[in-house]
Amino acid sequence: MEKKKKYSNGKWAIAFLCELIIIVVLAMAIIRVYIKNKMALVNHADNFVTRTNNEELVKHQKGYTNIALFGLDARDQTSASLEVGTRSDTIIIVSINNSTGDIKMVSVYRDTLLKMADYDDFTTKINAAYAYGGPEMAVNTLNENLDLDIHEFVSINWTGLIKAIDAIGGIEIEIKEKELDKLNEYIANVIETTGVYSDGVFSAGKQTINGVQATAYARIRSTDLGDITRTERQREIISAMMKKMKKAEWSKVNKAIDAALPFVYTSIDEDDMYDLAKKILKYNMDGNKGFPFRYAFYDSDSKGSCIAAYDLSENVVALHKYLFGVDNYTPSSHVQKLNEMISDETGTYGGGSIDPYEE
Repeated sequence: MEKKKKYSNGKWAIAFLCELIIIVVLAMAIIRVYIKNKMALVNHADNFVTRTNNEELVKHQKGYTNIALFGLDARDQTSASLEVGTRSDTIIIVSINNSTGDIKMVSVYRDTLLKMADYDDFTTKINAAYAYGGPEMAVNTLNENLDLDIHEFVSINWTGLIKAIDAIGGIEIEIKEKELDKLNEYIANVIETTGVYSDGVFSAGKQTINGVQATAYARIRSTDLGDITRTERQREIISAMMKKMKKAEWSKVNKAIDAALPFVYTSIDEDDMYDLAKKILKYNMDGNKGFPFRYAFYDSDSKGSCIAAYDLSENVVALHKYLFGVDNYTPSSHVQKLNEMISDETGTYGGGSIDPYEE
């Protein structure tokens, strides 16, 4: 009798395991179909090619997925403006630890003076790279100057951001009194550019703002530390969106995805998106910072007001410690050469280690 009971239990366990496998396979198949349908809405970059300074130097990045996010300051809101000829006023490096699911974000200040990829000795503001050579030049410029191994990008214009935020019912942001005048000025500008109407914001404090208001909020750069503070607002918006979407009904999240995707341009293909989606429950925001960590303001007659890394090499050491947990990273000889080039141009000779976690 005991043997029969054990046998029955064994059969039940095998049947349960088979059912579980079938459920998992069906779920993954459904996700695959879902992603395939969504990717059909996206503007995809074919033949996207990136390069790094030295494959040996980026081995510590193999356990990470690095993606460049670009928010485009496009007066033309059609899909053509996503490809080239538009400055990227939001530049965020997203690094995903594939083992833990931890996500770190680093905003590269749009006015940061770096050497442009595909040019021997031409330096200018990093936001111009996208205008000169689209996302490929922008990503390669980040890789070349910062010893990074970024292979993918996602670009979005104002309309895509507006539609995504509106679809989830807005986001909660605390507006400061000193931001109100500029916020409403930019709201008028965003309305004129996108054709999407919105009321103004007339009181300070924590409140739910719509897509136009949020886009305008992300553009304010005339308070506090200018672009430094603006990037904090941009990361604040991304965090608020993720927080809202985690709590939202799936129908709202799906609506937001459908609304935004036609205004997105990316190198991520269906297989890559599927791999990212499989780990979605593991993802956790683990911090956000602005780069360079140590900097000086530099004015140039031809390039305008720039931000110069106060010792590019030491900033790169700190960046690799923050993103990848690497202690005492040694920058490539190419980055050290670029450090000398930028220091000679700007007079910002630094020195000493940088703590990336220092506020």
